Amino acid sequence: MFRRTLQGKLPQRSFFLFGPRQVGKSTLLGGLKTLFTVDLLDPEKQLTYIKDPTLLSRQLESLPRKGMVLIDEIQRVPKLLDVIHGLLEKQPGLNFAMSGSSARKLRHGAANLLGGRALYRTMHPLTLEELGKDFHLDWVLNFGTLPKIYTHLIQGKEDVAQDLLRSYVITYLREEIKAEALVRNLQGFQNFLDIAAAQFAEQVNFTDMGRECAVAYSTVREFYSILEDTLMGFIMPPCLKSLRKRMSHSPKFYFFDNGVTRAILGTLKTAASPLERGRLFEQWFIQEVYRMNAYGQKDWKLSFWRTGHGAEVDLVIERGREILCGIECKFKKTISRADLSGIDSFRGVYPKKPCYIVAPIEIPLTMDGIKVLPPHQMLEVLERF
Repeated sequence: MFRRTLQGKLPQRSFFLFGPRQVGKSTLLGGLKTLFTVDLLDPEKQLTYIKDPTLLSRQLESLPRKGMVLIDEIQRVPKLLDVIHGLLEKQPGLNFAMSGSSARKLRHGAANLLGGRALYRTMHPLTLEELGKDFHLDWVLNFGTLPKIYTHLIQGKEDVAQDLLRSYVITYLREEIKAEALVRNLQGFQNFLDIAAAQFAEQVNFTDMGRECAVAYSTVREFYSILEDTLMGFIMPPCLKSLRKRMSHSPKFYFFDNGVTRAILGTLKTAASPLERGRLFEQWFIQEVYRMNAYGQKDWKLSFWRTGHGAEVDLVIERGREILCGIECKFKKTISRADLSGIDSFRGVYPKKPCYIVAPIEIPLTMDGIKVLPPHQMLEVLERF
């Protein structure tokens, strides 16, 4: 139904494709011409390969020595990577497409990551461009853009979409966290997840969160690391190039999808307050930039800028050591002079850097040299960076 950004653009050589559950990885990879497929979501197959990873090598012996082999959910049997490594060395014509919904077991379990023989790609929920004419800002803010969820919204099945989002969170806790034994204290992690969701798009105070969750400061940091490794979101650090002593060093955390965020909070049936809608708009737009960076391989570094006096710009985009621009997100139809205060402070430090405000307006405008753009036009500008 949706044409994905990666469609027709996957590497011809071996690659990893990581992305959260239900973003469409299996559907995308299903379009590849493959010699052999291993679906590790199948419990029986998973157990078989856990017991004997070398079975894969034997299964491929009778097949052509050139082509693509698909391994779905590779993180469930990391030892398969040792077998794949050996096959890549012995059979240069053989390539592997390996998907995963969590990189944690591979990164932290000393798994063989194939020594640079496989490229790395990521997949995300639907982008504004992928949604095209089906884009509705209210749906995106309230229910996110996971393909299956959004399809139900298009079909007028909002209740089904809500049920699936609730199930998504339960499945994440049961299968990604509990079954993979990523934490010893599941209840502590669940308490943390509730608080993290309540504080999305805000600066993280690890000490205060630890106190609320009744866990150590270091445990809170580890829990955020788990969220990142299981692809539930990303940490965004402060921009510290100058005014270092005046800026806060606390990062922000953004979840990968607004619908999942609201499902964790239990607010899917509740109308979002104006303040929450503003934060959801900020989170969604930064998700869009994060996805553009990944899909376009732009090598951007994303951060936010904040002074000790509280002046803030939501998003700073850098490449290398160069700041490319600053962007403030405002969920307002009418922008006033007061809305420029954060950008004004930023321009005082970086007077030559372009600055923008992104807002849900229909007609672009300029105020004091600052362009105010609707989301799709702001993304078009960024595409050229």
